[in-house]
Amino acid sequence: MREVINEIHGLIEGLCGQKLMPGDWAPTPKRELGDLAIPCFKLAKGLGKAPPQVAADLAPRLSEIVAKNNASTLIDRVVQAGPYLNIFVRSQRLAEKQLHVLAQNPKRFGSSGIGQGKCVFIDLSSPNIAKEIALHHLRSTAIGNALANIAEFQGYRVVRINYLGDWGTAHGKNILALKKFGSEHDLRQKGVAYMLELYIRFNQEAKTNTSLNEEAKAAFALLEQGDPESRRVWTLFRDISIEEFKKTYARLGIRFDYFDGESLYEKDLDRKIQKITDKVGTKVSDGALICELPGHNVPVLLKKDDGASLYITRDLCAIEDRAKRFNFDLGWYVVAVQQKLHFKQLFDLVALMKEPYAGRAEHICFGMLSFGSKTMKSREGNVIFLNDVLDEAKSRALEIIRTKNPELSNADDVAEMIGTGAVLFFDLSQNRNHDIKFEWERALAFDGDTAPFVQYTHARCTSLLKKGRAHLQTLNADSNAPQSVASLYDESSVRELIRDWAHFTLHAERALAERDPSQIAISVLNISKSMNRLYHSIRFLDEKSPARLQSLLNLTEGTKKILAHGLGLLGIRAPEEM
Repeated sequence: MREVINEIHGLIEGLCGQKLMPGDWAPTPKRELGDLAIPCFKLAKGLGKAPPQVAADLAPRLSEIVAKNNASTLIDRVVQAGPYLNIFVRSQRLAEKQLHVLAQNPKRFGSSGIGQGKCVFIDLSSPNIAKEIALHHLRSTAIGNALANIAEFQGYRVVRINYLGDWGTAHGKNILALKKFGSEHDLRQKGVAYMLELYIRFNQEAKTNTSLNEEAKAAFALLEQGDPESRRVWTLFRDISIEEFKKTYARLGIRFDYFDGESLYEKDLDRKIQKITDKVGTKVSDGALICELPGHNVPVLLKKDDGASLYITRDLCAIEDRAKRFNFDLGWYVVAVQQKLHFKQLFDLVALMKEPYAGRAEHICFGMLSFGSKTMKSREGNVIFLNDVLDEAKSRALEIIRTKNPELSNADDVAEMIGTGAVLFFDLSQNRNHDIKFEWERALAFDGDTAPFVQYTHARCTSLLKKGRAHLQTLNADSNAPQSVASLYDESSVRELIRDWAHFTLHAERALAERDPSQIAISVLNISKSMNRLYHSIRFLDEKSPARLQSLLNLTEGTKKILAHGLGLLGIRAPEEM
């Protein structure tokens, strides 16, 4: 559909001298009103006319031009709809063009290639070591991974960074808890779950024995000073944590290029603070080292009164390091909205220091995820673990499969695909800025705006192709079968499917531009709904024309490829059978 928009924008500019931007298009409110619309508000402002008058002037002139270009254009006609120009496309010609692209490389379908030659790093997930990945890490993980896939699909070289919480007083607690209450043997055997047990016990003991917190500070001080035994135990915690994290990420189909951590910059903090002092200026306030930023009521806290560094100091080191390592064009921090001030200070300080990478990074924030009435405070042990949610999702999916298709041979694998897909899609199908409340019934429904619905449509395409191709063999044997296909592309269910295919490109553009994976979710849902309407309106196995049936099978094959591709961008697998 991008080709159609570019063509109509070019024709408009030629007629009235007004240039439109790539994003100047809109969907029509009803499918029968057209395949897309061009709003005339911007044109009206430039021409000094009312938007409906501009649309009324342009519509017949545009239709006349496309009629003359009949042999080459994808546009069928242009009609006025108030202040909009509604565009109708030539469905058969558009379908053939898109099928050609899908036949060459379905994973490139809808890509603009806008990121070619550019690099983006994405900072996502970022759990703390010595703790299991919790449900509240889902949004950063799912959104960040989807954005990484989308950016890569659009041509960017993507660097995926998991910036671990592996430094700070909490790790003094971990080391001390192991020494006082645990054993290294049990740590190696039980892994992160054991680390959390020790952490919870430490905090419970510290309620009555407050000296433990001072001992933990001392333990972390030893770690900072490079004490060999402290470093060895801390490294063991970190290595075991990363290995367990990788297993969870594997379930979600997520990979990382780097498992960096805050500890990576511990030896660079003094140099960075000195650089800030030299370029911007710092001062001591109530024993703490701060930096005042123009336009900010709250100063940047660089060091606490006890000399300990803070997140922003380490993040300043990290962004400088990433500029050196990756020479990035864009940097995306996928972190909850509560950190908005932190990143505003970070980016403004980078700009004030006139760093060459200033202005390239952005905070991609998201709303909060709630799960019933349960809290997620790891300090008291009431945390909801992501693996537990995925296990529950798989279990519920397996129960559904046993009811709907008890003979399914690979039910366990399919249940994993459906379960993890349901959890991811529930998050990614909603605007990332919104707070969301997870609901099992909604997430796993086969007839709603869910991953199981899209996955089921994909599996239904597989079944249709198998049965349809067998029926096609019988039709090909009948030389007297009718061959016309022209009427097929006039049927509303076919036109709608082809239009939704074409809109995938536009949704993919917006997903990148707005850093919003829900655009991809919207597109695969629309395509799935259109495919199901087509399936119910045209009985494939009653077709008498081999040419018509072959066209239907081509549309089914194309739909299957696009759905698998779109789900893949969201990190979700598409089963062949459900």
